[in-house]
Amino acid sequence: MSARPIPPAADSSPSGDEQGPLRERRAKADADLLERVRDEPVQGAGLLYARFSDDVNRLVWRLLGADADHHDIVQQVFLKVLQHCDALREPEKLASWVQSITVNTVYEELRKREVRRIFLRESQPAEIHPSLVHDVEVRDFLLRAKEILDKLPAKERIVFALHILEGQTLHEISATCGYSLATAKRRLAAAHRRFSSLISHNPDLMRLFSREAPSASGVQSSPVTDDDGGVDVDVEVDP
Repeated sequence: MSARPIPPAADSSPSGDEQGPLRERRAKADADLLERVRDEPVQGAGLLYARFSDDVNRLVWRLLGADADHHDIVQQVFLKVLQHCDALREPEKLASWVQSITVNTVYEELRKREVRRIFLRESQPAEIHPSLVHDVEVRDFLLRAKEILDKLPAKERIVFALHILEGQTLHEISATCGYSLATAKRRLAAAHRRFSSLISHNPDLMRLFSREAPSASGVQSSPVTDDDGGVDVDVEVDP
């Protein structure tokens, strides 16, 4: 396995009046970048990685934690972006498209792990790189938290991580995952209830979760059952 996963950097998102103009400049730059990738794939691939490597690494980290397959998943994301870049019809939406592909790639990996656990009876927990944590108590706390996240179904874990760790709103989760707003709300509500139940016997995790979890209006009272009968709505690579 390659070097250890890259911890997420601090978020330096703009605020206030800077958001509009900066968003427009980034959209124009992303459109130019996509054109470069299509016209000059070798040079464009390097520029694409330079533009989105931090974002993709951070999002994979937030969704999976310190995972042994982190770098492989990041590479899969960029491979999919390069393979399907001709399918993106709105170049100015490159950033949100890359984010959706990242979420979809992690979702696919989680589903594969669920299948392996069911059919191959995998019991070996995912490796957490020893250099990431040094203190025994901190390592134990992180392991317990990750073990609980690993018990969430893939579709719930994705929306839960996007909301709790990335701070995305229900509308943003809906756009990122390709769900309807109602489906995103139901899955987040189900994830909240399942996670709360799983940590109910762990006071330390309960205190942390109750303090850090962002509020979501109406989420906790939403029904769990999906209108689509529980059928997953995968994030499509082709927008």
